[in-house]
Amino acid sequence: MNFIHLPSELQLHIAEKLESRELSYLSRANHHFHSLCTPALERLAQEPRGRLCAFWWAILHNYPPLVQLLLSKGHDINHLLYCQLYFGTALHISVMARNHPLITLFLNNPVLDMNKLNMDEDTALHQAIQRHDLEAVKLLHAGGVDLEIGDRFGKTPLLLALKYEHEERTVLMEHEESIENEEIIEFLVRNGANVNVLLPAGTEPYITFLQGLVWVGNERLVKLALEYGADPEVRDAQGQRAIDNAFEWGLTGIVDILREVSLPLDMDAQ
Repeated sequence: MNFIHLPSELQLHIAEKLESRELSYLSRANHHFHSLCTPALERLAQEPRGRLCAFWWAILHNYPPLVQLLLSKGHDINHLLYCQLYFGTALHISVMARNHPLITLFLNNPVLDMNKLNMDEDTALHQAIQRHDLEAVKLLHAGGVDLEIGDRFGKTPLLLALKYEHEERTVLMEHEESIENEEIIEFLVRNGANVNVLLPAGTEPYITFLQGLVWVGNERLVKLALEYGADPEVRDAQGQRAIDNAFEWGLTGIVDILREVSLPLDMDAQ
């Protein structure tokens, strides 16, 4: 007997016993059955895939039509689950997947909480910096994300990027990642990130962005930070300023830059 000649109720009963891939093949093979099974197909599309919720799976595998279906069905883009536990937002997952079109799609959705923290207490912007993804950083900034939210260690996105710049000197970061990370720092500074925010005590050997740039020995970024208002007179727990550190480590180029904006070194005063 031809399957299509069976009563609709029986067809649906059989369809419910099929695997999702088998149902998809059958649906594509017959227009009538496609129309009949649309509700069943949509229901299957919204179910979790293993440990991932449907939204996560659709983003990870880059299925925009499924993303649009889930949006139309009212799925929560601010509370995606992994193993039935909150992981993050659809924006977090899009950044993780480096899916720039979907980042833009979600940023344009008024329902999105673009500054919400994920389970690790990172914003989507922190995640973009962790992945050295300059394009994602630019999209997030254009979408209006907050540049000053701290992660669980109190690091703003700018200070997190500085941490990776410091690691590039100590843990051989890939060359392309190093270049992109420096570009991220420059982008954040030029677009209003607070260059005078203080690090929580004990998290790094420096407490200001400017002092951190001295640690990595980057003269160009030191000049940029000063141009955008970095305070050269802030002292760390040992009473040292950025210029004091630079002098102690023999960074003469940076000392010369900082001498133009700092109070004299103790030896100069003597």
